[in-house]
Amino acid sequence: MPYAMLEELNNKNKLLELAMFLQKKYGRDKLAPFNMYYRSFRMTQLFLTEIWDRILKDVQLDNEYWAIQAEIHDAAPEEYELSHEEAQILKEYSEHSHRLNLDVEDWFLHAHILMEKYVKLSKILMVLTSKDKAAAKLANGLPDRSFHNHMDQFLNPNKKGMKDDKYAEVVKLCDSWYESDLKDVRDDLIQHEQVGRFWGHSITPNEFRISRFRYTRRMLEKLYALRDKYAKVYTALEGEQNFFALIDFFEANFAKLDKGDKDRIKGIRKEYGKDFPDIPQLYSKMNHFFSLANDYFISKKK
Repeated sequence: MPYAMLEELNNKNKLLELAMFLQKKYGRDKLAPFNMYYRSFRMTQLFLTEIWDRILKDVQLDNEYWAIQAEIHDAAPEEYELSHEEAQILKEYSEHSHRLNLDVEDWFLHAHILMEKYVKLSKILMVLTSKDKAAAKLANGLPDRSFHNHMDQFLNPNKKGMKDDKYAEVVKLCDSWYESDLKDVRDDLIQHEQVGRFWGHSITPNEFRISRFRYTRRMLEKLYALRDKYAKVYTALEGEQNFFALIDFFEANFAKLDKGDKDRIKGIRKEYGKDFPDIPQLYSKMNHFFSLANDYFISKKK
């Protein structure tokens, strides 16, 4: 399978090590709020792995479908005779083509929900691990509805309220992925809908890459026409069917294209949209953050 699997969860990135540590420190009554939010956090974390398993099945079908479409395109539709197996794949794809769309959206939505649930959990942890009543009072005033606000509280020097330099170092790591790789995608899906809700990837892709774009055969034919034109100069383009590879090539060599072809590439890019963040990589960064948070809260109470 050429697609990356999600990394294994461990006791640190599940915050299980922290949960077990707290069970030894406090009684059941004091931990009741923590236990409630922790169960909710863990369930959502497990959802992400389940959704990814579905995505891998979706992609296998999607790849089989586009491989057939590539064969049909090369032979010309009127000359190509489908085998029984190919006809079955096309039929299944037509019945389930929206599944990949749904599952990818579902992953990003639940990943964002997971970060929001962590915020509620972290507020309880800040109160539990406070050294005195004054610190507990400040911790109790922390925002608990948005991870964006959570980051702002600890990273914005002008923000009043609780500050913690060591924890800020942990939160700072989220700067590189939270807004652009997670929140922006989630906002496009739910709040803004700035792009059409169409997902797809190239014919016969070598790796799992999903983009927001509205596929049409006409768009593909335009791209293949450009491929055939420039293949006389760039031999690497000969026979290339990968949608992503062609787009990447023409954008990398944009200055060398004829003026009219530059406009065509701009038009295709406008419809094609942009690649999604790499899901396994994003998942790994999230887990790394949870692992560091686990260590931080344990060290704070020792």
